[in-house]
Amino acid sequence: MPARTIDVGALLHALDGGAPWVLLDVRNDAEVAAWQVEARRPVDRLHVPYFAFLDEPATIFPRLPRDREIAVVCAKGGASAMVADVLCDAGFRACTVDGGMAAYGDHLEPVRLAIAPPLAIWQLLRRGKGCLSYVVAAGGEALIVDPSRHVERYEALAREHGLRIVHVVDTHVHADHVSGARSLAARSGAVYRVDAGPGVVLGHPATTPRDGECLRLGDVEVRALAAPGHTPGSWAYLVDERYLLSGDTLFVRGVGRPDLGGQTEAWARDLFRTLHARLASLSDDTVILPAHFAGAEEIGDDGTVGVRLGALRGTPAFRLDSEGAFVAAISAAVTPAPAAYAEIVRTNLGVAGTSDEERIAEWELGPNHCAARPRTT
Repeated sequence: MPARTIDVGALLHALDGGAPWVLLDVRNDAEVAAWQVEARRPVDRLHVPYFAFLDEPATIFPRLPRDREIAVVCAKGGASAMVADVLCDAGFRACTVDGGMAAYGDHLEPVRLAIAPPLAIWQLLRRGKGCLSYVVAAGGEALIVDPSRHVERYEALAREHGLRIVHVVDTHVHADHVSGARSLAARSGAVYRVDAGPGVVLGHPATTPRDGECLRLGDVEVRALAAPGHTPGSWAYLVDERYLLSGDTLFVRGVGRPDLGGQTEAWARDLFRTLHARLASLSDDTVILPAHFAGAEEIGDDGTVGVRLGALRGTPAFRLDSEGAFVAAISAAVTPAPAAYAEIVRTNLGVAGTSDEERIAEWELGPNHCAARPRTT
């Protein structure tokens, strides 16, 4: 009898809740080392490459528990289904993760922030990629911020809550995933805003934000704030003077890396001025809602990723109040550029790239590498 299938959402719900499952990863060594399923509680893991089950599966059985559920995961779900069937035939309790790590990378988990009406904010966690996008709503109107390419999920949420999508923004030209903002704006008739930065030409129509302009949602104002540093065209959006959708400028533990354009020093200087001048007037109580997170440990008890600005002001990025020291620390903190980032940027600019879903999925495999965490001595 074939093993049962479990989708990624149900798997994460079980693991987050502390279900005593074992996660059996049957990918190769390099794939497992680079990227694994993360949960909000510790996970018992086993790694046995798929080919080991092709040779002598019975030699693997003594390593596996017979009194616990075994969730088998592979790259796309095919190999794990075969392994789970073998385990079930041998008397184990096993299931296969539908779509494998590819599905994990695409999974979107909407969580509504605890905010009193008329304002509503949903944070959509792309758990496997560490991406965060937002639906901000008031007065029956919605602003979508940094949507992934799976735009139907934002449309479904808007329909469920009777919202009309009137604004779609990218906080910057993303380098780790292909944006769905342009497509979503076209499908909904909304205005699309993005800033490619000085001298960079977009291959598609878009409105460039203006510093201080207000986007209205019913009676709620969303103010655009120029926040160059991660890129020269980075923006943040201040919702109701209380919630800052910070893009890749601020994270809950670090700041956006300024090196992907090959101008690390210049962009790091911009970032320093953004942190210490452009955002200086914001209250310590401002809630920072970033575009990325580094792992499940950054998800709060309420299921969202966020931090108060006052807490961030005690971190090294803010404590380094000398521009020169900040630039030096940021330059030392950057890591190798993520794979395929140049192709992703060209696609998001609309000047090249591809619409081939399989190729885009390959580009997006693995976690994001958008943050830099400077240290103080």
